[in-house]
Amino acid sequence: MQKILISGLSGGSGKTIVSLGLSRFFTNNGYTVCPFKKGPDYIDAAWLMQASRKPCYCLDSFFLDDEALARHFYATCQNAPQKSIALIEGNRGLYDGKDYLGSCSTAYLAHTLDCPVLLTVNCAKITRTTAALVLGIRNFDPELRLAGVILNNIASARHQTIIRQSIEEYTDIPVLGAIPRLKDNPIPERHLGLSLNKNDDKQSMLDSLAELIADNTDTQKILAATGDMPRLPDPPLEITRKMQSSPLNIAYLYDDAFWFYYQENFDELKKLGANLVPLSLLSEQSFAEQLQARKLTAKDIDGLYIGGGYPELYAKEISRSPKLPQIKEWIEQNMPVYAECGGFMLLAKQLHFPEEKKYESYPMIGVFDIETKFFDKPQGLGYAEIKTIRENPYHPLGSIWKGHEFHFSTAVNAKPDQEFLFELKKGRGMTQKEMQNNNLAFDGLIYKNCFASYTHIFAPAVPHFSKNFIETARQYRKNQKENA
Repeated sequence: MQKILISGLSGGSGKTIVSLGLSRFFTNNGYTVCPFKKGPDYIDAAWLMQASRKPCYCLDSFFLDDEALARHFYATCQNAPQKSIALIEGNRGLYDGKDYLGSCSTAYLAHTLDCPVLLTVNCAKITRTTAALVLGIRNFDPELRLAGVILNNIASARHQTIIRQSIEEYTDIPVLGAIPRLKDNPIPERHLGLSLNKNDDKQSMLDSLAELIADNTDTQKILAATGDMPRLPDPPLEITRKMQSSPLNIAYLYDDAFWFYYQENFDELKKLGANLVPLSLLSEQSFAEQLQARKLTAKDIDGLYIGGGYPELYAKEISRSPKLPQIKEWIEQNMPVYAECGGFMLLAKQLHFPEEKKYESYPMIGVFDIETKFFDKPQGLGYAEIKTIRENPYHPLGSIWKGHEFHFSTAVNAKPDQEFLFELKKGRGMTQKEMQNNNLAFDGLIYKNCFASYTHIFAPAVPHFSKNFIETARQYRKNQKENA
C-alpha cells in the first residue's frame, strides 16, 4: 500500500482539485483509494468520499497526539488490498498551524505519518518567482519528504515553460504536472466551502477532474513518488462489541440540510452495537415510510443524532415539515437526542435568515427557548476547548475536551438565566458573558435527554461521547419496554 499527502502554499492553491482528481483517476484505474482530510472539515471529506467511493476519515493533531493519530491512520488502512493508496488532503498552507511554530500544521502531520508531500502551487501572475517559493518550502524544513510539485493556474505554454525551467534550474524538486487555468470552478461553492447539493452532477464533475489530471500530470511519476506503508500487525479484537447481541437503532438526519458527520463518529457508535438509521427531513416520504422500508417503526428508534449542515438554506421547507412533531414527540418521551450546530438550529425556536435584503423568520422545533440568526461572515470557525460545568447524560461534569466550530449563525434572544453546559477556553459558543473581569464563552443546552450545542465533536478525541450516548439509549429502550 502507498501513501501521499497533497498540500499547497495557501488556500486556493489547487490542492482540492488535485486531491479529488487523483482520487477519482486512481479509483477509475483499479486502485483502492483510502481518502483522508486533514481536519477539521466535513465538506472536502464528503467530496473525497464521492471521488474514491470510500469513506473519508479525519486526521488532526489538535484532536489526537502523535501516537493516537498514527494508530488511527494505520488502523483505518488495515484491511485495504495491496493495490491501494492512502491519499491525504492537507489544509491551508503547508506550514500553517495554530501558532508561529506550526503546531497542528499539514507539515507536522506529514512528519507524524512519514508521508511524502505533493505540493500544489497557484502560478497566477508569477513565473520565476515560483522557483523561489518552492526553494523556500524545501529549505524551510529540509527533512520534509517533498515528492514533487504540481503547477496550477497555468495561462499558456510559454508560462509553463518558464516556470518549469526555473524550478529545474534552482531546485531539485521535480515538476509532476501543470494544470491550465480553468474558465470556471469545476466544483460549485457556497458559504462554508464546496457545494454538495443533490442536484449537482457530482460523478460527471469528478470524472472530468480525473481527465484533467490524466491530461496534465505525470500520474506514473506521482505514483512512483508515493511512500510505502509499513506492514501492520493484525488489529486487536474489539472488546466493545459485547453489546452487539442486541443492537440499538440510532437514527440520524441525513439530507441536503444535515450531513456534517465524521465517519469516525458513526464507527464508534457502531462498535458499541448501534444500527444506524438515516432519516431525511427533506424527503417527500414520511419518517414512517422511511422506517417501514427498513422494517422499523418510530417505536423502534432508541436515539437520534442530528449533525450540522445547511438548515438555513432549507429553512422554509424545514419549518413546514410535518416531520417536526415526531422529533418533538421523541424528545418528550426522553429519547436521547444529540445535536451539533445545524442540529441546534433545528431545535431552537426560530431561524432568522436574510432574504432580499431583509430577515425572514422561520419557526423550528422550539425545544430550547433561544433563536439563531444567520450572517454573511463566520460567527464561529476553528478549534474549541471545552470544560463541562453542568451535569448532563453525555459529557461528565468537570470533563475537559476538544471540539471545533463551523457556523455562520449565532444564538440570539437567549433567556438571561439560560443555563449552559460548557465553558469554552477557546471558541465562540452560543454566548459570551462578563465574569470576573473576563469574557467567557458558553455553549451547550439540555432538555430532558435532548442535548444541543454549536460545538462539533470528533469521537476518537472524546471517548466518553459514544459510550454515554449508547448507554443513555439503552436505558431509554429499557424504560420504554417497562412502560409499554
